[in-house]
Amino acid sequence: MTVFHSHAAEHGARVSVLGLLGLTLVKGAAGWLTGSKALIADACHSAADFAGATTSYMAMRRVGHSPRARSADERLPSEAVAGIFLSALLLVAGIEIGLSSLRKMIGGAEESPGWGAVAVIIAGMAVREGLVRYRRRHESKLGIRTDTLRMENRSDIFASLTALVGTVGAMTGDLLDMPVLYVLDPAAGVVIAVFVIRSGCQLVFSLVRANDRRALNEVDVQAILEAVQRVDGVVAVDDLNAREEGHYVVVDMVIRVNPRITVFEGHDVAMRVKRQLKKRFLHVSDANVHVQPYDPGYPYKSNHHEEEMTSLLQ
Repeated sequence: MTVFHSHAAEHGARVSVLGLLGLTLVKGAAGWLTGSKALIADACHSAADFAGATTSYMAMRRVGHSPRARSADERLPSEAVAGIFLSALLLVAGIEIGLSSLRKMIGGAEESPGWGAVAVIIAGMAVREGLVRYRRRHESKLGIRTDTLRMENRSDIFASLTALVGTVGAMTGDLLDMPVLYVLDPAAGVVIAVFVIRSGCQLVFSLVRANDRRALNEVDVQAILEAVQRVDGVVAVDDLNAREEGHYVVVDMVIRVNPRITVFEGHDVAMRVKRQLKKRFLHVSDANVHVQPYDPGYPYKSNHHEEEMTSLLQ
């Protein structure tokens, strides 16, 4: 069922959002307690991942709960406002942690962070990798092609590795009685701050591009909807979602068919819809058609005999 598919996809995204939020809070608290600028900067980078995952999750929930024809590139006001707000926070946090780390480098670091900071960074890397693998496996089970859906941004690994090198280097200076190595921790914080600012800018640019780009306008979507409704066997269209992939468009939809036809006949209707769209609209490269039985529902269901309803839906 498509509704179950949507809820399952939302569950995977929700787990990712909550996991990233937990990582951000734990890293931030540990960085503050240990005095590690690198770990605090790494927490800011986890916050950047959390911001991106949150806007994606909000878009998924709105599309899943609003079954109507829309372009996938159409950004909703709530998503845009949340994205801009989170982007602003990221940019401010990145600049602040960068300047703070730079001041500590210039003034001279007097001590190294505790080994607890190293343990938190390593544990955070393991948890982040687990979240990535979980979501990929979850999407794969749902039939979502992660290779074409998006390329996972793994700058989080580079940020965590940078924090690990900085903290371990500072701790090494403590072990070898070389205070000059203490500066490696704030230096790592400066490098990670650049990653954070970059992530904030990317989030802003993605929102701007999404608002400016319109592969399908309302007229195009309406034309596709009308073409689908003309296909023999289609009783109703519950959802029509068109997304841009390069110079082409991929259409996802849910159609309702006569509940008394066979599964094979329902599949045949879906194939006719797919062929009709690709034939009539040259910019449509693929169509994912989900078939569900039509239910007229109360009170209409009681107003017709079974034979009459069957002929009506054909």
